[in-house]
Amino acid sequence: MIDSVIWKEKLEQDLNTLQKRLNQRRWSYRSMVLFERELTLIFFSIRALIEAGKLTDRISHKEYKFITYPNMGKIVDDYTKYHVRELFDFDSGTEKNISLKLLTHQFVHAYVIFPEFSPDGDVIGILLCSDWEKKNILIQLRTSLAIQIVENVIADEIKEMHMVRNEKTGELRKVKIL
Repeated sequence: MIDSVIWKEKLEQDLNTLQKRLNQRRWSYRSMVLFERELTLIFFSIRALIEAGKLTDRISHKEYKFITYPNMGKIVDDYTKYHVRELFDFDSGTEKNISLKLLTHQFVHAYVIFPEFSPDGDVIGILLCSDWEKKNILIQLRTSLAIQIVENVIADEIKEMHMVRNEKTGELRKVKIL
């Protein structure tokens, strides 16, 4: 059972942890992996809220701007995926709108996922792509945008819901959440 109030309370805790990462200066291998895990669990939670119909369509389908890097025509596999700079063209980044729902799919099906750091050693985001997107693009998710997304999800409130019964199956389905 997904109770959106309880799940959003946990997201607030996760958001605080994520915000503390902005001040972190030393990054061991372990802390990088934990950062990846924290973001993955945050976006998995958001996906669960979307799939359970606990977020409005406005938030679920909201599009955010990301920088994406095209695959340079190279094979991304279990060996090469650790060399993203050799696989994706970081000189040809383009802005792309991606919906929150599609972004959560990238995390759930993540094939490539790496923290990204500034020259000063500050975490600035994460680079990721799913197993089905690896042939096309690598997505850059800035930490500041991840924080904004989580804040939007936490603030989202359902005011109205429309449901329709499927004539064949008799099943009642949510068709619009406002």
